[in-house]
Amino acid sequence: MKHIKIFDTTLRDGQQCPGAGMSYTKNIEYAQLASKINIDILEAGFPSASAEDYKIVNHIAKMYGQQIHSPKVAALSQLRADQVKQTIKALEPLIPSGRAILHLYLPVAPELMKASLGSYANDQTQILLDIANMIHMAVSAGLAVEFSPEAYSQMGENFDFTTEVISTAIAAGAATINCPDTIGRSCYLEGDDYFVNHMNEHAAIMKRRFPNKEITWSVHCHNDFGLALDNSMRAVFQGPATQVEGCFNGIGERAGNVALEQCIMYLKTFGEQHKSQAFTSQCRTQHIRQISDFVDAHMLPRQPHWPISGDNAAKHSSGGHTNAILKNAHVYQPFKPSDVGKQISFVFGPLSGSNHAQSIIQKHGYICDHNERQPIMQFIKDFHCNRRKGLTDEEFMQAYFAYRAPIRVSAIDFEKINNERHFTMQASVFDDHQQIDFICQDSDTATTALHRYLTENFVPFNIQSYRSESKEPGRHAEAHATISIASNNEFFQGKAHDRDIESAALKALVDACNQLLIEQHYAVQIDQPSFAAVGLRD
Repeated sequence: MKHIKIFDTTLRDGQQCPGAGMSYTKNIEYAQLASKINIDILEAGFPSASAEDYKIVNHIAKMYGQQIHSPKVAALSQLRADQVKQTIKALEPLIPSGRAILHLYLPVAPELMKASLGSYANDQTQILLDIANMIHMAVSAGLAVEFSPEAYSQMGENFDFTTEVISTAIAAGAATINCPDTIGRSCYLEGDDYFVNHMNEHAAIMKRRFPNKEITWSVHCHNDFGLALDNSMRAVFQGPATQVEGCFNGIGERAGNVALEQCIMYLKTFGEQHKSQAFTSQCRTQHIRQISDFVDAHMLPRQPHWPISGDNAAKHSSGGHTNAILKNAHVYQPFKPSDVGKQISFVFGPLSGSNHAQSIIQKHGYICDHNERQPIMQFIKDFHCNRRKGLTDEEFMQAYFAYRAPIRVSAIDFEKINNERHFTMQASVFDDHQQIDFICQDSDTATTALHRYLTENFVPFNIQSYRSESKEPGRHAEAHATISIASNNEFFQGKAHDRDIESAALKALVDACNQLLIEQHYAVQIDQPSFAAVGLRD
């Protein structure tokens, strides 16, 4: 197995993306996660960019320096002596263990050289001398050096100059040559001018010039045409690259860098199938979800359908898919979700089937017999007819409880006779239409009177709390009532709303009572037969 090193630039290139910057503390937390997942190299930042960036890189270097095993740490620097010295100082804690890397870069694409370097771009002799001096300075201080000919994929007419740049870097002591597709527009359809072909050419030239030196060839691809993964993997499988650079969740400048979780799983899934050489990374893939979730929470939001680690990557809704997965968990998954720290889950939606409905109900510990699946499923779909994007389990079970509700109130009326208020509820009670009558006497509230009726005719319980509020301004706003009840140390909360505050409270009490009855009659009981319909209390 050929080890492909993973170079994580989430903290450097990733944070150069607008809106993706993190606090000092979060940078350190990320470095801890990167160590946990076992990447090979963490590019911790650009120390000379600011005092804060210097502190972050230096803190990570100190933290890793106290660990027996940790990623190496790289830090970026331009071809300037003051920046190189600052970078050496930031990485100093890792120099004794050989885990400090200076990442030096210089543009080689003609247009970029003119735009970035000005008149300096025309003095190639001085450029080569500066490369040699800067690298020698770092190597003498005990650092390893990675050199990047920036915009390598767009070098064009500068192939020979780029050859001399790379050769000078290696002669001075650079151990890694990184070949970036800086603006993300490279494609294998370019033929001979494809950057991976140029990487092969340069690798062959350097092998002839430096036969006794082991050079790591690295690839750093941006995703402007959505080709970052393809280009990175071609550089490995068809080129000389043994190191891949990118960011978790594919963040980075413009359309981002190659997504490291995709590279890692690509190598894990297809690396062993390569005809002449097997490839692998040493990353602990089970931690992918954790680091991906961290980037999603603290840097940039991740799309739900993002490959490998997105929320929907192991989530299913289609009835046909769900039915098959319930029989064989991996028939609709390209890899085991547990490999990346995820689990298969389902979202109930308009295309879901009765098997899916039954599985959710049973997962929550309630009864759904085989002959009930279809009507329950249809009721739930009708109950949430406008939720075309799918239901949470909480919303699904809300509809299930509505289906099971023993008492369904359709109307509430009352009249005052002498000093008594007589209430009448039109209701369906266990599918039998009934009129519920109760009287509010003396200082009783309507809620107290209904509570007395329910405990006498259905099930005993105590009211624990009650509150009512208006969620909108104005005197015509609806009242939203919440009532909590308790029975045998179990608690249930009923909710309802109505334009009349008293009616809202009565409906909320019925809702709470219904949940208690459902728990008694439809929750799965050990060693007790399940049943679909019950009458009043026996």
